[in-house]
Amino acid sequence: MTSEMAPQADGPIVELVVFKLVAGATAQQLTDAAIGVSDWVSRQPGFVSRELSYSQESNQWVDLVRWENMGSATIASEAAMSSEQCAPMFSLIDMEQTMMLHADPVIDPVLPRLS
Repeated sequence: MTSEMAPQADGPIVELVVFKLVAGATAQQLTDAAIGVSDWVSRQPGFVSRELSYSQESNQWVDLVRWENMGSATIASEAAMSSEQCAPMFSLIDMEQTMMLHADPVIDPVLPRLS
């Protein structure tokens, strides 16, 4: 890793979780349960935004959460595991097929150009 790519000590963090549902769980159950997680996460210190997406092609869900810093992301990730509001959604996720990572953004978000 070059010095230009070194993580910032207290910069923004992107949390990416890619997962599949357990056998028998439905998309409707997940989206219903995701409402509780969104409510919970939006009240966590350092929270910036959350998006939940679905890839029909790979039958995978993508949960993208932006945080002000790694400390906030870490504390929230640990607290989520024992949160009663998060438990219903987590029970629908096949944890063995889940990938989670935290990453430092390396460019600013690209927004549409206004003509």
